[in-house]
Amino acid sequence: MKKIVAFSGSNSPESINEKLIQSVIERYSDYDIRFIDLKKFDVDIFSPQILADGIPKQIQQLYTIFEESEGFIIASPEHNGLPTAFLKNTLDWLSVITQRFFGNKPVFLLSTSPGVTGAKTQLALLEKLVPIWGGQVRATHSLGSFKENFDIQTNTISNIEELEKLDKAFYAFVKTDYKPKKTNAEVVQAYFNAFQQGDLEAVMNVFHPECYIVSVKEEERPTEQLHGIYRTRNEARQFLNNIVSLFETKAFNVETIMEAADNLVVAKGTFSHLVKSSGKLFNSNWVQLCIVEDEMVKEYRFYEDSAALIEASTIEYA
Repeated sequence: MKKIVAFSGSNSPESINEKLIQSVIERYSDYDIRFIDLKKFDVDIFSPQILADGIPKQIQQLYTIFEESEGFIIASPEHNGLPTAFLKNTLDWLSVITQRFFGNKPVFLLSTSPGVTGAKTQLALLEKLVPIWGGQVRATHSLGSFKENFDIQTNTISNIEELEKLDKAFYAFVKTDYKPKKTNAEVVQAYFNAFQQGDLEAVMNVFHPECYIVSVKEEERPTEQLHGIYRTRNEARQFLNNIVSLFETKAFNVETIMEAADNLVVAKGTFSHLVKSSGKLFNSNWVQLCIVEDEMVKEYRFYEDSAALIEASTIEYA
């Protein structure tokens, strides 16, 4: 990838996000990364009245730079859980020229903060918004505890683990065989699709190798017991086998899949299982909570009507 544009969403002369951007440019100097100082393109807060006088020259110049670039690296600070007003104003003006001002090009989103979260809240928000503006978000990276993890003197990340994460994200951004990242909801939908088709191997592949599963109640369980805690992908297989050994699924309906904050996906629906031991139908509403990581389900919690299961499991003798 050539002609990568990098900028910070801060208008502070001492911006730590700008320092992070500069360190990225230095670390990957083999790539053609051009830093632009967004402060030099600052304009009045957008309003229809100002727009009536025409698009400011600075914004037109910035849009030309965007058109000539092949990718973008953006380091965005967080103000009260949101991107800065300064960055949003710049993007508002660009969207007047065209809504998809990133031109269907790859984007790498960065953030850092003095706190441990590394401005993740606004980064997650930007990750959802950038595609609306025509950007393909290929990678994100947030650096928490800036003072502890960044060496001002050498202008580099001092934490080796964070550097490794940055390298992984950067090369995902620039690689030519990139495949669009699944949304968290798409990951969970893939799980349901495989489950409904009876493709247990595909279901297994959706689970993270270090997954944590809670079936109805969060407590340890005997191996053959369905409800309880399962750990790792190996035990996820046992979870599925327990379901198959206990039930014959007659219907499994997914009504809602909804993304929430912190990679949480909430789903709900209904099912009808035939309980093999009793021959009775177990009908229930269900709710599933999933935490998605690296396009896999890292944490899985499933809740159903336990009383209905007890009733359906009871064997009646004549």
